[in-house]
Amino acid sequence: MNLNRLSAHDLEMQAREVEHQIKKLEHRPRPTPSERRLATELKKIRLAVKDRLAMLTRIARS
Repeated sequence: MNLNRLSAHDLEMQAREVEHQIKKLEHRPRPTPSERRLATELKKIRLAVKDRLAMLTRIARS
């Protein structure tokens, strides 16, 4: 996923979707190893999206 090509609105939508998927996985009583890996990857994506949004916000305020 190339976050550089997404607008701020698209990034916010992506962040909400990723957050929803993470919460869904975290509510499982016994996640499988693949579900745990997926949750880890989603958390990395969440961080990247938040970083990109913060950068866009700083640029917009400049």
